[in-house]
Parts: sequence; structure tokens; C-alpha cells
Amino acid sequence: LVSGPEALESTRSIDTVVLDKTGTLTTGVMTLLDTQLSDTDFAVLARLESQSEHPVARAIVEAADTRAESQPAKQTNAGLGRTAASAGDDFENIPGGGLQATIDGAEVLAGRPDLLRERGIDVTYTSDSVPTGATIVALAIDSQFRGLTFVSDEIKTGAAEAIAELHSLGIDTVLLTGDNAQAAEVVAGTLAITEIRADVRPEGKIAVVNELQARGQAVAMVGDGINDAAALAGADLGIAMGSGTDAAMAASDITMVRSDPRQIPQAIRLSRKTLGLIKGNLFWAFAYNTAAVPIAAFGLLSPMIAGAAMAFSSVFVVLNSLRLLRFR
Repeated sequence: LVSGPEALESTRSIDTVVLDKTGTLTTGVMTLLDTQLSDTDFAVLARLESQSEHPVARAIVEAADTRAESQPAKQTNAGLGRTAASAGDDFENIPGGGLQATIDGAEVLAGRPDLLRERGIDVTYTSDSVPTGATIVALAIDSQFRGLTFVSDEIKTGAAEAIAELHSLGIDTVLLTGDNAQAAEVVAGTLAITEIRADVRPEGKIAVVNELQARGQAVAMVGDGINDAAALAGADLGIAMGSGTDAAMAASDITMVRSDPRQIPQAIRLSRKTLGLIKGNLFWAFAYNTAAVPIAAFGLLSPMIAGAAMAFSSVFVVLNSLRLLRFR
């Protein structure tokens, strides 16, 4: 879905495509890989995450529900799952960072390790303890670090093909994500994306786009979340995935109906092809009139022939435009 002619014009000069990771290049459907938390602490984390619709939160809550079903006794004692206990009070969603709330009188904070460190909480772990490509969720209760939980999602089918095609069009690709650097490197390495911007907060995404533009690059931004909306609006061309949020689609110039990464280079090629046909139609229309009007003015062209030529000109424009039906 193309918002207007400005989007077609913008694709002509695009030389860099910035891609969000979760939901754009990956499925956005996360699963629990592992946790260092005790059953009781994991139950508290699930109660906190149950108030969020983020893919990471859904993965943790679903894992807690599964544990509760397989261990009903622990559901009663530990409060696993959505319905086992109230989620908590004073809930706050920290943009790009995590969640916090008061649960059973305790201050619970979960999210990126850097978020906890910013709150003065000592979060220590070794890279060897993190599963390859995992997204890290750190938990603190009453300002005490309790451990890490790891979730992950899969790369979308066709993502590698999409990146390869963008490169074949002479377009550079940049992976932009709020996830940790290790998870970003795994995705970028698999898809052959050369530039990575990881651990980027929502407000930092538009800053990255502006930085690339300041270097003289014409930037297309591809995303699907509310956090991507500002970057989508600020880029030279905004492309939203159809499965994304309304805010992302409203801020974009082009919306991918099928949320297939392969539609990204397809949209760029189609826009460029359309723009080329528009220019071709304009050229022949002007060329026809430039040649025919002086001839007719000197009486060297029969009105009947002139009328037929004018009709043929219109038919030519329509037939030339219909070549887009063969676009693949």
C-alpha cells in the first residue's frame, strides 16, 4: 500500500535501508530458552510481565502458564501464570527498557541489564552464560539482582533473500534494534547485514536515522512497532510491516500487506519501475505534442490524422502503464 506519489519519488534516491529486528526480520513470536531464576522468582517475573503485550512478555507468561499446568501444586504456592495471582500495583512500562511494579509489597523491576544498572543495581554475568542469539531479561526485587531469563525468536522465511536482493540493488543495510549486541550480531551474521546498531532506545532510533542522513545517505526505515514510528516518519522513506502497530503504519509511506521481508526490495523495485513508466509516458506525450503541433499549425497534418494520433497517444500511455501487470 503506497501512501502517495511522494513515496514513489523517494525510492529513486534510497541507498540505505535501516531494518528493525523483532517483528521485521524475525517472527516476533518469542519462546523461553532458559532462566536462572528460582520458581518463585520466575513466578514474580511472570506476574509483572502479564501486564505487557510485548513479545518478550508473552513468551515469559506463556512459559509460566505451561509450568503451572505441569506443576499445579507450585501454581498455588508460587503464583505461576496469569490467573494465579494479581499482577501487582503501580505498574509502569519503561519505554525501551522494561517494566516495574509493586508485587506483594516488593518493588519488582525487569528488563534490559543496562536498565537495572542505571538504577544502581549490580548486574553481573558472563557472556558464556548467555545462549547464542538470546534476548536477556534481568530481574531485580527490592533493588537486589535475582538473575537472568533468556528468550529468542526465529528469523523470518525470506529474510536472507530480501537482504541479498537489497544488496544486489546497490543498497546498504543497517540492523537497528533495542536488543543486546550478541542477539543482533547473530541475526546480522545470518543475513549478511554489515552494519549493526544494538541496544538502541526508542528515542535513539530516530537519532540513528538522522545521523545517517547527515552523512548524506538517503534512508529508508523498515519497522513494525510503536517504538519505530518516529524513525519511520523521519526517514526519507518509511516502510511498515502489515502485522505491525497502527502507529507504525500511520507514520509510514509504504505498508507491506503480507509482512514478508521479500516485499521490501519488491516495493522499492516496483516504485522505481512505476516512476520510470511515468517519466516514459511524460516523455512520449511531450515529444508527440512538440512534433505534431507545429506540423498541424502549418496545415501539413489532416485533422482526421491528428485526431487519430491523439487517440493513439492516450492508448499508448495506457498500454505502456499496463506493463506493470507483468511485474514480479
